[in-house]
Amino acid sequence: MIEISHLEKSYGKKKVFSDFSMEIQEGETLCLMGASGRGKTTLFRMLLGLEKPDGGSISGLKGKLCSAVFQEDRLLMEFTVRENLLAVCASQKQRKRVPELLEALGLGECLHQKVSQLSGGMMRRVAIARALLPACDVLILDEPFQGLDENTRKKTADLMKKETAGKTLIVATHNEEDAILLEGRIVQI
Repeated sequence: MIEISHLEKSYGKKKVFSDFSMEIQEGETLCLMGASGRGKTTLFRMLLGLEKPDGGSISGLKGKLCSAVFQEDRLLMEFTVRENLLAVCASQKQRKRVPELLEALGLGECLHQKVSQLSGGMMRRVAIARALLPACDVLILDEPFQGLDENTRKKTADLMKKETAGKTLIVATHNEEDAILLEGRIVQI
């Protein structure tokens, strides 16, 4: 279980979190919803250890492997789709999954294409594939379906559910339909 206790975080005079607490069960899909500026991305950055809270604590992540999809795709633009995905593969088994995962995301034809030549929605699916490939216990997704049409959203959500079965999935979204597609517990922040 991930336990967030009495979290405090400010940027200058702007208080993002004040005495914020919550628990995330192991293997749970949790969908955080809230207006822009409510701290979803900041919380994710703290969960990933990229930022420190000003007060309070986050426990339950020690020894856990985390993978993430950030708000920005953070892809290597001049590399091919294949090269972007192989960069996170630690085993031959993971490398062999690259074409299969791309096919499932509707990107089978793009394996050798430079990322810079893809549409925004295609880049987003590459970022999702990159997060799904490594072994992980916790997957953190910040607006994972942005730029995807309704049909692609559904296919991608179905694949995510299959690929993350038994793992903890923490998702930020503005769209309640995304939370419904992922069958997650919705928490407003």
